[in-house]
Amino acid sequence: MLPSIDRLKKLCFPLTGLFAFVAFPFNGIQSAPTHQIPADWMPLVKVLREVGYDFRFEKPPIDGAYGATNARKKILWIAPISIDMGIGRQTLIHEAVHAAQGCPKGKYVPIGWQLKLPVVVERSIEAILYREYPHSKFPIEREAFRMQSHPQAFAEIIQSLRKRCK
Repeated sequence: MLPSIDRLKKLCFPLTGLFAFVAFPFNGIQSAPTHQIPADWMPLVKVLREVGYDFRFEKPPIDGAYGATNARKKILWIAPISIDMGIGRQTLIHEAVHAAQGCPKGKYVPIGWQLKLPVVVERSIEAILYREYPHSKFPIEREAFRMQSHPQAFAEIIQSLRKRCK
């Protein structure tokens, strides 16, 4: 049985390359898996590109990150390993929220979505915020984490990108 994603993070970071081993056990041949952007992501990826973001389906330039957004340079990265870990869609949503928050001037500003989540989910988000982020980033990160579970996340983000990233 594989450990949970949180347990893997604790075990594997900051060891570079260990995830490749965990996700792709040695089978006698060392080869890197090839990934394509999932088809169901394309509506959001297309809009990100339309509003000027360089969408990169590759390892982000931040050690241990599954995704990253640079709003000033308008670059968004999603690590292909996130798909293998089962968190690809959530990672895309999280980073796309940051892309929308970063428009139009490259400075992250919360959009103001009011999402109701179960108390246990809110507590989990707050725990992540306090453990992983400086206090000044709580509002933008909280909004991105909350949107990850929204059933209409793509539609909401697309609308905000089109409105804010003119």
